[in-house]
Amino acid sequence: MKKIILLFTISLFIFTSCEEEVPPGLNLTPERSVFDTTYITNTIPVAQTTNVLIEDFTGVKCPNCPRAQTVAKNLMIANPNRVYVMAIHPGKGLLSTLTSPFKTPGDDHDSKYDFRTAEGADLLTLLGGTSQLPIGSINRAIFSGETSILINDPKWTSKTNEKLISSSIVNIDTFSNKGVYFADANKIRVNVKITYTTNATDSQFVSIAIIEDKLIDYQESGSVVLDNYEHNHVFRKMITPTTGSQLKATIVAGRVFETTYEYELTPTETWNKKNLKVVVFVHNGTNGANKFVVQQVKEYEIH
Repeated sequence: MKKIILLFTISLFIFTSCEEEVPPGLNLTPERSVFDTTYITNTIPVAQTTNVLIEDFTGVKCPNCPRAQTVAKNLMIANPNRVYVMAIHPGKGLLSTLTSPFKTPGDDHDSKYDFRTAEGADLLTLLGGTSQLPIGSINRAIFSGETSILINDPKWTSKTNEKLISSSIVNIDTFSNKGVYFADANKIRVNVKITYTTNATDSQFVSIAIIEDKLIDYQESGSVVLDNYEHNHVFRKMITPTTGSQLKATIVAGRVFETTYEYELTPTETWNKKNLKVVVFVHNGTNGANKFVVQQVKEYEIH
């Protein structure tokens, strides 16, 4: 798949948030698919209701970020198995005063983890960039009255509810417990079945991310630093390229893609395997008025 370098105009947002510098360019991830096939079935399944992906751009030194995380958590609780979150800590120096771990000489706080990722910065750039945190996207859509994909957290609830009442054009499934699993001690294998229930004219992509829950570490909240804050849905890695992996066929009702991806953890990726999950989402491509829009999303435990 051709690598596309995207440059976006940086949008500035005004709200009770923290400000920082503009993002850098994209760093695209190599393709990791090991098997894929496509065909058309005459048995078109019932369309799944649309789930919601909240991409929450956040930082451990952002005093307003726990507020946004509470909004996202409450939406997940109110809509079980319908709303999913990726808490993305941008790296590459992007928003560094808000995202850098606590390691200031003479400070009583010393972070155990560094949640920042270069791919997190790439995702932020992809969605338009920002000069503030917290901020996020709801299915990467631009809603009526908005000029940007990235919106402030007080708007997340109404925009999420708006998306939850629609039907998706595509169903995402895996193959029982063997859909997402450890093929060996360090290799994650993801088998995904994607079935379109209606035609689509926009180019279609699948993205797969690894997230981690239950990470206890420092977090600034208002005027205090919380010592034992539980960080959940922390974005760790893209298995697909940052822009997604294109589904290369004409999209008509009954079109099925069956794809297998693999990712082998590196020696430095000492994540708690019991707390890892995989987020799979299908979305539009990088062109047109509806670019990037997430059509469907699912989250899976790794067995």
